[in-house]
Amino acid sequence: MSLSFLNRFSSFTYLNITQFLGALNDNIYKLLIVYFFIQLEGMEYSHQILASTGATFVIPFLLFSAISGTLADRFSKRDIIVTTKIFELVIMGLAVCAFAFQSKWGSYMVLFLLATQSAIFGPSKYGIVPELVSKEKISKANGLMTSFTFLAIILGTFLASFLIQITGRNFIISAIFCTFIGLVGLVTSFRIEPTPPSGSEKKFQFFFLREIYQSLKLARQEISLLPAMCGSAFFLFVGAFTQLNIIPFAVQSLQLSDIQGGYLFFLTALGIGTGALIAGKVSGKIVELGLVPFGALGISACAFMLDSFSTHLLLVIPFVTLLGVFGGIFEIPLDSYIQVASPKQSRGQMVAATNFMSFIGVLCASTLIYLNSEVFGLDSDKGFTIIGILSLLVMFAYTYQFFDYFTRFIASILSKLHFRTHFIGRENIPDCPALYVCTHRAWNDTLLLLGSQRRRMRFFIENEQKHSSLWMKRLYKLLRVVFIANIEPLAKNQECLTAIQNTLKKGISVCIFIENKDIFTEVEKLHQTAPFNQILEAANYPIIPVRIEKGIKQPRFPVFKRLLKKFHVPASVTFDHIVYSGHEELLVARHEHELCN
Repeated sequence: MSLSFLNRFSSFTYLNITQFLGALNDNIYKLLIVYFFIQLEGMEYSHQILASTGATFVIPFLLFSAISGTLADRFSKRDIIVTTKIFELVIMGLAVCAFAFQSKWGSYMVLFLLATQSAIFGPSKYGIVPELVSKEKISKANGLMTSFTFLAIILGTFLASFLIQITGRNFIISAIFCTFIGLVGLVTSFRIEPTPPSGSEKKFQFFFLREIYQSLKLARQEISLLPAMCGSAFFLFVGAFTQLNIIPFAVQSLQLSDIQGGYLFFLTALGIGTGALIAGKVSGKIVELGLVPFGALGISACAFMLDSFSTHLLLVIPFVTLLGVFGGIFEIPLDSYIQVASPKQSRGQMVAATNFMSFIGVLCASTLIYLNSEVFGLDSDKGFTIIGILSLLVMFAYTYQFFDYFTRFIASILSKLHFRTHFIGRENIPDCPALYVCTHRAWNDTLLLLGSQRRRMRFFIENEQKHSSLWMKRLYKLLRVVFIANIEPLAKNQECLTAIQNTLKKGISVCIFIENKDIFTEVEKLHQTAPFNQILEAANYPIIPVRIEKGIKQPRFPVFKRLLKKFHVPASVTFDHIVYSGHEELLVARHEHELCN
């Protein structure tokens, strides 16, 4: 293990500790303020208190997210992190004073300043991750960071309730404890390795709505980036609503105290941390957007169950926890994709725009809490039904938006259950987009190819097969399949060639399904075609002949030479991987001189 790797690992660890302590302070103080105001005004005003504190905390994110994104792109993210931690320490000192004088408006001001510090901290915290870890570890790093964030929410929720209990509602001692946490966070921030500015020369625009609009407009140019940002905002909406609604829910439906309701929410945070780890583990070295619809469906189901069994504590506990688990599964792929897909010089802006949208979601959550109780007169358990309905709509929307990711993920699961996979020359499997050429014979060819890949793939089919029923045509439409007209050869079809080139440029692999059974001859023809050579040479895309055969009843890996002879493969071809099963086998081959560096 190299010294540079150890340094990077150490810096990411200190970053994780720093952001953990910051999130811990945020959540302790937010709940302390709620308990403080409930003590001053009474439990009957809990909905108004929760709505007002939620809105106060979110306003700085709306005002300063754009500016903080520009800061993160222009200056060293590490320096910004250290500066914000100094600011946090000062704010915690003011919190002690606000509680000492029992100042309601002073407490609101401290909450506003703490949110301002977090708003400035956010883009640098997430934007610095790709500078501290390698690309293939970003999903795991985000999973770990999110797990620690929600561990902070767990401990913050618990400690706020615990401190109030053991100190006899002494808010001054609790605020001093928060000041100590801020001091430790400042010390750990100094251990993060210095990072250079990203090189952006973008000027500050104090008309932040225009800045956010420009960032969202830029996000539309990157494939699936804007939907990922919207999904991240929806997650924070659900999380904020659950956090704000759980205390009234516990009091009204379960006859618990406000402090006991605070203890209940830490189960949701525990679930989110667990879901984040699961998502990071499943994603591995890639960003697995196919998990997003699953997460949304799980959130919807758990929300409906919380309303249906709202008076049964033993059932509420697992459903509250699972709500968090599915939330983590929903969120991690989206956050990872935002970091990977955002242009490097605009990454801070993208994170800032995501924060802006996310805290619009938090503001909507506060508004929904107020409307449910004060306008519509609904009990708190009915709020979870509303969340269930909204999550179900989001599930359908993201199943359509990420259908190729979703189908690839389903196909990969089915292929692992149905096939035995052996790798030969694993190092030859390309990390970059590739051009696959395959004979199209059966309806499930697309699913077989999707299941064998970890990269997004787009299909170009030379001729629509007779087996293409109505439901298959709908599947092809959702997969964005491009059909190639018979009247014009592919090599001369400029429209298809342009589409193939644009798809590869976006980082998506291309599979061309052809009718010719002699796949290697077809590949040689493509190599001899000038337009195709221009596409391949433009970015050194490898071309991979693929052959799918049926009828193998037993795995015959030891007799590999017989397979070579069976497929009439020349000696110049090496095999990336072979997939066997009792019914089918997938054979992927590449020419050695076309390997992707």
